[in-house]
Amino acid sequence: MARLTPDTVKALARELYEYDFSDEAAAAVAHMIGAMASYTRRLETLDLPGLQPPFGYPTLISEATRIAGRK
Repeated sequence: MARLTPDTVKALARELYEYDFSDEAAAAVAHMIGAMASYTRRLETLDLPGLQPPFGYPTLISEATRIAGRK
């Protein structure tokens, strides 16, 4: 399985949300996302139609909208 690197987390946060992570925070987020992705694959095998992955497109869009509204 491919792993999300802290540098990628920093680049995504900067590009999508205009937010800068510290090196330590980016490493923690990368680790957390890896764990969530692993568990998401397990949840998909349960066939729960109302449950979406934590980093699915609709979730990312609604979070970006929420963050943009704070400016």
